[in-house]
Amino acid sequence: MSEQRDAANTLFRLLDGQPVDSASLDRASRWFEALDTPLDRRSFRAYAEALRRPLPADSPLAPLAPRWRRVWRQGAGFSAADADAFLQDYLSHLDPNLLFRAPITAGYARWHRADLKRGFAYGSQSEQGWSMLCCEGGGASLRAAGRSLALRPDTVLLVAPGALYHLQPLAGANEWRYDWVVFQPDSRWRDWLRWPEFSSQISALRIHGNHAGKIRGLFHELEHCLHAEDALREELSHNLLEQLILRCRACLPAGYQSQRDARIERAREFIQAHYTHPFSLDDVAQAASLSPSRLSGLFREQCGLSVLGYRDELRMAHAARLLHDSALGIADIGAEVGYPDPAYFSRTFSRHVGMSPRRYQQGESQQGEGQQGEGQQDKSGVNSS
Repeated sequence: MSEQRDAANTLFRLLDGQPVDSASLDRASRWFEALDTPLDRRSFRAYAEALRRPLPADSPLAPLAPRWRRVWRQGAGFSAADADAFLQDYLSHLDPNLLFRAPITAGYARWHRADLKRGFAYGSQSEQGWSMLCCEGGGASLRAAGRSLALRPDTVLLVAPGALYHLQPLAGANEWRYDWVVFQPDSRWRDWLRWPEFSSQISALRIHGNHAGKIRGLFHELEHCLHAEDALREELSHNLLEQLILRCRACLPAGYQSQRDARIERAREFIQAHYTHPFSLDDVAQAASLSPSRLSGLFREQCGLSVLGYRDELRMAHAARLLHDSALGIADIGAEVGYPDPAYFSRTFSRHVGMSPRRYQQGESQQGEGQQGEGQQDKSGVNSS
């Protein structure tokens, strides 16, 4: 039996709730890894594990098993032609959110420069999933809030729900390799996840010295633990992730205040409640009980961007969700998030995200039709999470 037929039969059995042995799963993961995608076999196995659980009714993959059950022949499985057709159908309905249904998911990814050069925009649709990425080699350039951040081997990235960013090649790097973990944080971890902010939902740490090796080791150990057949796998992975977060916390810059000023929290709450409507710096300052000049300095110091920059970040993330999920036109989406001038909305979106609203919308549509890219995993990290 060809590798393609073997992979098709394995994937169908997973979708249909039939038992699949480890050897068959390994062969299918090797077939998947050979595709033109940054996903490796370990990430595929995490995806396959998610398929062992009942699919949500709204999953794009949910209709596939009923649709192909009549064609799939018990004992013989798919013919070569049917296998090819099934795999095309399967790949066009990949559901990256399945990766992130577990409390903790981890993996490894590799981008070639050509993948990054095509550009990738990521908008988190999750309200819970956080992700951490640890660059292992090469590098990439992340653009968010109209600025760029170099992701190099000394960088750990923390992405909170609602983040919006764009990835491009880093000058001098031919690839980007990184470990990632997507998780739903324990309530005790919230304060530990306050890192220096690059944008409203994205933080970055420079890791150094002895901590760097231990942090990378914990990423690898966590991934191994999640894929091991161990009765205590969930408890051990939770413990390893907590160690990882604490190791990263130990790399916070000297003097960094992980607790925000209560007045800045009030300012953020005001902006979050009013970001689609016009308001002035004075309005926010009044809500925070600060002078406008004091608010401007403190806000940038603690949040990594200006008051109006934070407002624009929220607007762009909302616009990205609408571009992804709604049938509204681009001008209507701009008006919905606070930009009645369509041209100004397009310029602002392009400056923040690195591509126009139309290109972002088309890119989302193409990914939904089965184009392979790290975007499908990195809603990790990818994102969806």
